[in-house]
Amino acid sequence: METMDQGVLGHLMSLERAGVAQQDQHQSERIQMLKVRAASLRAKRDQLKHQANVIKTLKDKISKNLPFEYDEEDEDDETGGFAALQQSLLTAWKMQLKDLQHAHHLIGGFDLVECKEGKSVCVSFHTAYEGVYLDTYNMELDLMRTVQISRHNIPPSFPLEVLAKQSLQKDLKVFLQTVSQNLNALAARRQQVTLVKDLVGSVEVMESNELCNILVLMCSAQSEPPRAVLCTLEYKDLTQSLPTHVSIESEDKTLSGSAQWKTNQALLLESPAHTALLTMKRMGSIV
Repeated sequence: METMDQGVLGHLMSLERAGVAQQDQHQSERIQMLKVRAASLRAKRDQLKHQANVIKTLKDKISKNLPFEYDEEDEDDETGGFAALQQSLLTAWKMQLKDLQHAHHLIGGFDLVECKEGKSVCVSFHTAYEGVYLDTYNMELDLMRTVQISRHNIPPSFPLEVLAKQSLQKDLKVFLQTVSQNLNALAARRQQVTLVKDLVGSVEVMESNELCNILVLMCSAQSEPPRAVLCTLEYKDLTQSLPTHVSIESEDKTLSGSAQWKTNQALLLESPAHTALLTMKRMGSIV
């Protein structure tokens, strides 16, 4: 009986040892698997860190308008190096330009055409005033690294460089819309000067600069004797075709403060110059 008990006990102990050994093996395999997973995660973390550093370096260079450096070691890197990032950047610009090509039919003001195998884009800005098409301006944008204006025929007095610093790198759509808005406002102000000369012969344009943001008009008040009146229109907001300030000067010091010329001043602020002057003429304010 004792021998049987010892046999059963030995068998149980053998089974227990086998179970413990199997459990140890499973635990060892699990530990090994966790080690491999941890190593993989660390490698992924290091890769992401490197990618983040490369992208940060690229963004810093873009913001400082510095040239990109080509690193042969990066060419074999999983991130693809600067060359791949440059290609990704070019692809992003192309996608944005395709959106703009579709959107310009809705917002109007400019057309875009890809050129040089997609490495640049040509933009045509169409200006119009009161239903009349005026000048068309062209600009070529280089897309290879940062977006750069390579050439254009926009007037030198136009604040193109200021607008480019404000939004060219941040938002291409905003930049193009702002340039279009400013060019149309400039065309409108220029056209108003032309219409004043053509339609209101009794009013003389004394001064008008390239941006047409200062306009000085000489007219004669309807009085006995007629008094010369100097109207100075200032356009501080270059996106608009209406003046932001109008001053009235005359040898007759009481004239500028009169109710009639207060009304005339408001007309010049609220209406295009030629329209306001024709209204003033019909009202009998000017000759």
